[in-house]
Amino acid sequence: MEVFTFEKSYLERLKEAEAVLSWEGAVIPASQVRSEWKSYVELKIEPAGWQAIWKIPRVICEDLKLRYPTIVYGYVEQVIFDELKAVFVVTAVQDNDVHLPENNEVSLVELWPTVQQENSALNVDTTAECIDRLRFFYSHVWMPWDKDYDDDRDWVQMHLQARIQLACDLSKNKLSRPLALHMRTLLAEAKYIQQRLEYLELDLSDAEPESDDEAVELNDNGTEPTRRQQPKPGSSDGNSLNVSTLPVTDLMCLHLRMAIIRSEFEILENPEMRRAYSEMQSNSLKRHLLQRSSGRTAQPSDDLLIERAPIGHVVAVPGKLQEQLDLLLLAKEQVKPNTQIQLANTLQGVLSICQSNDDILLSPGKHTIKFMEHLNDNGSLSGLVKPDAILASIMDLSKLPVVSSSDEDSTLLVIDGDYAVSQLVLDCRHVRRGILLRQGTLTMRGCRLLGDGNSSTQEGIVCMPGANLELKSCIIEKFAVGISMRPRSSAELGNVQVKNCHTGMELIEKTVSLNLQGSKCSFDSCKLGIWADGLVQGQETSKKLVSLQQFRELQRYNEENLLGNCSFNNCASTIKVSNESDQLLAQRSQQWLLEDELEGENKENNQMV
Repeated sequence: MEVFTFEKSYLERLKEAEAVLSWEGAVIPASQVRSEWKSYVELKIEPAGWQAIWKIPRVICEDLKLRYPTIVYGYVEQVIFDELKAVFVVTAVQDNDVHLPENNEVSLVELWPTVQQENSALNVDTTAECIDRLRFFYSHVWMPWDKDYDDDRDWVQMHLQARIQLACDLSKNKLSRPLALHMRTLLAEAKYIQQRLEYLELDLSDAEPESDDEAVELNDNGTEPTRRQQPKPGSSDGNSLNVSTLPVTDLMCLHLRMAIIRSEFEILENPEMRRAYSEMQSNSLKRHLLQRSSGRTAQPSDDLLIERAPIGHVVAVPGKLQEQLDLLLLAKEQVKPNTQIQLANTLQGVLSICQSNDDILLSPGKHTIKFMEHLNDNGSLSGLVKPDAILASIMDLSKLPVVSSSDEDSTLLVIDGDYAVSQLVLDCRHVRRGILLRQGTLTMRGCRLLGDGNSSTQEGIVCMPGANLELKSCIIEKFAVGISMRPRSSAELGNVQVKNCHTGMELIEKTVSLNLQGSKCSFDSCKLGIWADGLVQGQETSKKLVSLQQFRELQRYNEENLLGNCSFNNCASTIKVSNESDQLLAQRSQQWLLEDELEGENKENNQMV
């Protein structure tokens, strides 16, 4: 089935929001914005009976141990206009392992109305467009901290046009790439913290004993009491999922992090401050190039930014003299004889000034980064260590080159061109995703990716449409999904071990190309080895899910794109294939929701202004 999707320019988005929020001569404070949307939604949305797809939020997937994104199908039993929510009745799931209460109280912006409706008399087109406007506003315009603004300020006059212009600038790459990615990362984290706070605070309130009077809540205007009828998703009996594991101190940490994000974003939200930030970064780079240019006495200028020949950067943590000499001998083996070498103290410092085609070599030790750019243009990132040390059964991370995130970034490395990574440990335990491969070819040799082993949503490597992945002698372990292959992506794996993952590899759609070379690849101790979406064709089976035991059985359904062989050891299930004819969403709608998932991570769309 298909869902309604809308592609509009930012000018159209601005006019739509102004139509909802702008009154001639009226002052609309932040506290009244939600009420204006309530009034608009009441006029546009059908009150009940329409079918939709519910895209379950990440925070719920994490607590219920569901893969993300997870979608379910059902219908709206009742729209709760005062809260911009709906009572959603689940009638179908894509995966039988998904267990949810039948009735769930969900936000309207999480629902995607379907084109096909059982009741053709419903005005579902208008409903879908209204939800699309609401979703855009609360995803791109309204910030989690806006509700704290004073009522004596006109929120619409101060923020509406500026916020939509900022969303347009981010989408059209009008900001410097590092700044744009930094702001997208802040926004994505803020939205996630907001969802997490709402979810945990509701848990805490559910855990407290209530009298009948306390169970009555006031709506936003404080005039009409409303009594909640539905439990939050995943809590059919009202019991808390998080109270015992996430105490009040964790809520305080989330509030503190939100305050830090707010203070930084409010500065960058100002166009003049953004311009100053970009100029400061540019001048810093020019000064660095000036210092490296022998015999230069002139002031920084644009001619210093002319691309030079690639060089090698050797990044070494403090160590004894003999250890450093040994590292340089290893570096000598890895670089070409005439390559210029630059010594550096930190990987973060190198990434901030190097060209994308430079080679970076890392000493054993922990290298933390908060990288605001992409890796591409035939550059490389390598560890100064013997290859066997990375793949040893017993690891001592202190003696290996380890790359990790300096905080809870959404993705450790973003690749958008040809790039090579070798002989490294990528510590992904504090990020949601290890590597996001947007385009180009990523070649990895002798690498190890480590997940946290607990999250149901964490991904090791995600290959976007058109991207190519080459893995040789690598280990991927302890992720919810080890490798996620999106439509039209391709991968070649040789001597690769995927272990202790919930799902070792997922193939999303039949256009994925996978070559398991030499029959030396293995999936070990995974709950599911391979998940394949929409590969079963014809009338061969009427089952929604087909379970297979060997990779060669899977090849029969797609012999052109699936090559090689692999083994499955101690996996609860080896291969599951979803029937193409029984998928909840058609391919175009599925791809739309997958791309929407990456909205906060430098998604580059092509909307016209």
